[in-house]
Amino acid sequence: MEKQLTKNGLSETELVAAEAQSVLPVAEEVSDEELMAILSEAERSLLERPVPKHVELVARVASRLLVDALALFGAMWFAYWLRFENAYVLRTFPPENTASITGIALALLITSPILFFSLKICGMYETRTRIHILDRIPKIVGAVNVYLVFLLIMSFLLVSSISIRGYLVFFWVFSIAFLFVGRFVLQLCLSLAGISDVVMRNTLIVGSGKVGKEVARKLVRHDTFGLRPVGFIDDDPLYTEFREPELQDMRVLGGLGDISRVVGDFDVEKVVIAFTGATSDQLLDLASRCNKTGVECSIVPRLFEVITDEIVVSEIGGIPLIQLRDKKIDGYRKLLKSAEDYVLGAIALLLTWPIILVTAIAIKLDSPGPVFFRHKRVGKNGKCFSCLKFRSMVDGACKMQENMVNGDTDAEHGWLCWKVQDDPRITRVGKWIRKFSIDELPQIFNVLSGKMSLVGPRPHIKEEVQQYKDWHKQRLNVKPGITGLWQVSGRSDLPFDEMIKLDLYYIETWSLWTDFKIILRTISAVFQCRGAC
Repeated sequence: MEKQLTKNGLSETELVAAEAQSVLPVAEEVSDEELMAILSEAERSLLERPVPKHVELVARVASRLLVDALALFGAMWFAYWLRFENAYVLRTFPPENTASITGIALALLITSPILFFSLKICGMYETRTRIHILDRIPKIVGAVNVYLVFLLIMSFLLVSSISIRGYLVFFWVFSIAFLFVGRFVLQLCLSLAGISDVVMRNTLIVGSGKVGKEVARKLVRHDTFGLRPVGFIDDDPLYTEFREPELQDMRVLGGLGDISRVVGDFDVEKVVIAFTGATSDQLLDLASRCNKTGVECSIVPRLFEVITDEIVVSEIGGIPLIQLRDKKIDGYRKLLKSAEDYVLGAIALLLTWPIILVTAIAIKLDSPGPVFFRHKRVGKNGKCFSCLKFRSMVDGACKMQENMVNGDTDAEHGWLCWKVQDDPRITRVGKWIRKFSIDELPQIFNVLSGKMSLVGPRPHIKEEVQQYKDWHKQRLNVKPGITGLWQVSGRSDLPFDEMIKLDLYYIETWSLWTDFKIILRTISAVFQCRGAC
């Protein structure tokens, strides 16, 4: 063997490789065009649905109907037990007459389609738009109220055992509670299984600029919108490659003239027009083509930074005019918000005073300096006030900030919401109270003194306000808040301009229910340790 190898001038390793090449088939080279076609086909396969769309829609609606039916009859049984079988309730509120569980169940079985129809009208069976868990409460209450009114009318027209008033009160309460809990459990199970609670729709973005990229980034990061971006089309794209991790697989799929091909190739169900250089006529033609093919088309308005739902539309000689109102909370809404601040502020102080006391002692023992940090902030109508916080930094930290901001080359907006990771000025106790936002609890005293609100725009310092644009100053029409819409929409991860837009949107759409949701979402954000700006 060794002689044969030496004779041919080959080593043993080279001989084995030569024999392997003679056995294995020769692989053909793949051209760049064929490789791109293979990759495109693989990309399209990732966008295909695991089950047909109509099957997914039926399954989602059927699961919600099943959960609602179980909740309805669970509420029926629990209300019956509490009203007619619970000893304490029987002694305290003796029933005027009795009813059989069979008769009540039969009546609810016959009339339950009315409740399901009411839930459908309220959007509780919508499979394309995600409804936030707290927004389901008023929808469920409205649907149950309609159903209860129907039951009262029917019990008046037809003598029935379900006309018992005491039972209907219990049934009303438990129906709302059971329906809400049932939907919450269903959403939780879907989340644990990695399934979105809405039908995902392939979405094409028209415009590969800054706004288009931001729309794509939000859709990728928040799949709860139910929109899966497949790419961009643009005749003159500003971006053709994307460095953001969530957008690295995105690309420009063609120009506006290619929309029919792209819609067909990628099974697009929604088109979002986001600031493209196309003319108005081109965009109208594009929207018309989308609507004709059954593709939903939406547009990001040019004045997206001052979006409002309280615009006044008028016309002069057939020319439409849109009046943009100044953002403010006035009239009865101002009175409601003031009452909310004083009532909830007092309750918050009663609940948190032990935490405030312990934190004050810990700060005093940890580092020299005062317990509270008083900082001048700009409040309503541009008036300054002393904003209270627990001191979380070394004494004299403000004097160090100017040098740190000027030396920070990455500070895109200068003083505007400036922050730095691992700030050396933060004390040991300060690191923990910032993590859980305990440092902001003394601002409750600012609320009770009328300088701040529980919910509102973030209070800025003078240096930040001096860099405001004119439209930014509208956020000063209301009191600043301890928490706000931007905190629960991303906390410190939001850019400054986006924070301003959310503040203005909050002012325009303010309601007690909005503040209640923001407070609950803030508590959730605190326990998840998402830091604030």
